Amino acid sequence: MEVDLQKFHDEGYLILENVVPSEKLHDLRLTVELMVDREKARSVAERKDGDPRGGDWYQNTQPRIGLDSITAETADIIDFCLGETTLGVSAQLLQDSEAALVHCGALCSGLIDYGYTDWHRDASSAEQAPLSGMQADLLANAPGYVQWNVALYDDDVFWILPQSHKQPSTEVQRRQLLLDPRSPLEGGVPAKLQAGNAIVYPNLMMHWGSKYTSRFRRTIHMGYRSFNAEIFPYAHQLDFYHQDEFMRYVSADARVCLMRSAELYNRERDQIERTYRAMVAGDKSAFLSDLAQLHPGELGRMVSVVLLCRIANKVVLLHQPEIAKLSVEERRPIIDGSPPAYYTENLAARFTVAEAGVLTQRFAVLNNRLREDEDRVHQHYSALYAELKPEAQTPPNFESRSLRTFNSEMPEGFGVDEFIASWKE
Repeated sequence: MEVDLQKFHDEGYLILENVVPSEKLHDLRLTVELMVDREKARSVAERKDGDPRGGDWYQNTQPRIGLDSITAETADIIDFCLGETTLGVSAQLLQDSEAALVHCGALCSGLIDYGYTDWHRDASSAEQAPLSGMQADLLANAPGYVQWNVALYDDDVFWILPQSHKQPSTEVQRRQLLLDPRSPLEGGVPAKLQAGNAIVYPNLMMHWGSKYTSRFRRTIHMGYRSFNAEIFPYAHQLDFYHQDEFMRYVSADARVCLMRSAELYNRERDQIERTYRAMVAGDKSAFLSDLAQLHPGELGRMVSVVLLCRIANKVVLLHQPEIAKLSVEERRPIIDGSPPAYYTENLAARFTVAEAGVLTQRFAVLNNRLREDEDRVHQHYSALYAELKPEAQTPPNFESRSLRTFNSEMPEGFGVDEFIASWKE
């Protein structure tokens, strides 16, 4: 399936027809329904005394199924996600012949008419990099990650804001997101998907789940990332990485593809380790060479430095005595997110306390610049919020989905050369 790369670049999304051919639609619907039945049964079985009837599934506003719902009779969903109309299209959009399936599941209807959800981007300036930097990186080098909704039944729940993949929110939009993130944004449009059709988009785009109701919905939801493109992606998950039981069920062809992705995933962490080691050694030439391996595109490399900074902060955190003494399970909520906890645990185990201390020094100025920019932006919008909503009892939550990219600008006048010059010996 050939796609319009220019339209994707300009508008930020594509709606594709016959991603699920009509002759295969029934079988894929059955696969998802069997997965749903498995999750419903698990919800009932895991219900504890005092929990609502039916357990979590029946109380959820938008129940979801994931890889842990897959058995031998439903593993064909992975073959679909690795097919020409899905992985093949993603490879074109990511400009990477070895694009990898990151996650696969389905969005389902619940029994509860919940109402409207909030507009958001699936990114955080505090956890990843300031939004405008990631957007510029995407435009210069192609996206490092794309997300899909594939409708198995007609679906108009999902909305997007066209072109918002390359534009931070305007002041008008920010005011609305501060005051009411659950109503339509000007310019937002529903992705009206007929059964078998799909929308694919970079999840830096502003999007909206609109209104969750009990109306029947079964929409496959998946994401893909690059490993060998011009960009170091901001999405570091690989959901099947520790799913050994799930891997027993997939087809031989799917297993080969997934194992190759896992190999590339391991290589990425090896490359990150080499990059950190060049920093620890103070070897500026080696650092530039290793950074270019992570992010081959000449434009946008400073975004990768910020991503490395965020990961290093978690590596350093794991070496702090009060954190190091905790169990892996106790540490997980402290460091989980992007990247996932096991990714950071693996990297942290490769460095000593002393080496982590050197990384702290190397990233100190950049961390201060990022923190100062964040504080300035959040103070500005906190004051605006107090002016617009004087009756509010609490300040805005800049970690919420709608507000977490308000700090959108990269540190001014601080590129890779300035970062290297800032290293403290």
